Amino acid sequence: MLTRNTALTLKDLPPPPPGKSGWPWTEQNEPLPERMPDGSDWPRMSIVTPSYNYGLFIEETIRSVLLQGYPNLEYIIIDGGSTDNTVEIVQKYEQYLTYWVSEPDKGQTDAINKGYQYCTGDLFVWLNADDAYINHRCLSNVAEIYRQGYQLIVGECFNVNENEQEIIITKNFNGYSQPQDFDQYLKFWSFVALPQPAVFVAKQLSDSAFPLNKNLYGTMDYQLFLRVLSQKPKAIWVKQTWVKFKYHGQNKTLQHNPDTYSELYQVALSEAKRVYTFRKRIFFQIAATDYIHLQSLIYNKSQFKFLAVLKSLLFRPTLVGWYLFWAILIKAGVGEERYLAIKNFLKF
Repeated sequence: MLTRNTALTLKDLPPPPPGKSGWPWTEQNEPLPERMPDGSDWPRMSIVTPSYNYGLFIEETIRSVLLQGYPNLEYIIIDGGSTDNTVEIVQKYEQYLTYWVSEPDKGQTDAINKGYQYCTGDLFVWLNADDAYINHRCLSNVAEIYRQGYQLIVGECFNVNENEQEIIITKNFNGYSQPQDFDQYLKFWSFVALPQPAVFVAKQLSDSAFPLNKNLYGTMDYQLFLRVLSQKPKAIWVKQTWVKFKYHGQNKTLQHNPDTYSELYQVALSEAKRVYTFRKRIFFQIAATDYIHLQSLIYNKSQFKFLAVLKSLLFRPTLVGWYLFWAILIKAGVGEERYLAIKNFLKF
């Protein structure tokens, strides 16, 4: 089934589940007029939701999109063959979806790639099945900004736990990001991750970024944003909270996985090769390899000994220029407790 959405209201949608109230259950955005004030069409929004066994959350996601009251919307859901109640929920709303399917796939990135094939809009974003728009006017605000010529529009996320309570993740991953260009974002050891569900990309740029590498497990957004930033888009960072990002224990972001650094490393090298000259790429590869080596020292506790850390300089003398190396070396030499005391004294 392939349809085009129009502005919807509560009376159009199925009633909310018992006990649900507020946005987006019993509250709505007033539907926008069919055309913009100057008589032109609203920019078409293409939204893809990849899903697998997130029946506990996906209905809120769907309603938060449809009740934006946005008159030029493409909403696409690609489910990986869920075995919970996800399909049952999606079917309740299928008449309002541009396209949906439930079938086995090769993971989240594969689902996003599949959904992107049905996108024909002016702007693209993917909204995971455990996220939801918290701002009633998100899409209309983005549309107005896009009309000003911006191609990369970055809002903010509001992080909550499964009890809907605000939580603080880390200073480098807390729902917002500072403006960054390709060179800054490539340095995965110091970049601030873009708040993926609150990032809207002009489709003329995302067309050059897709398809993403379907073998990526948790860094597909990093690859997308590098490919977009490499095109030097006209970008804007907007201090508006658009998305509720829910942490419930199953998020990939919360899973402590050393392989993530390896994946970041591979993506960074691949994208550097696309953009950088040979000389610049070599310098970047040295720095990136240094950082991966430092991460291996941190994760491999059996090697986290003073002599083992010091010996690593024989193989990678460039580590001497890293503050992180000296921090690891001191900690390995004096122990965690004394290291923290030294750190506090010196105010590193």
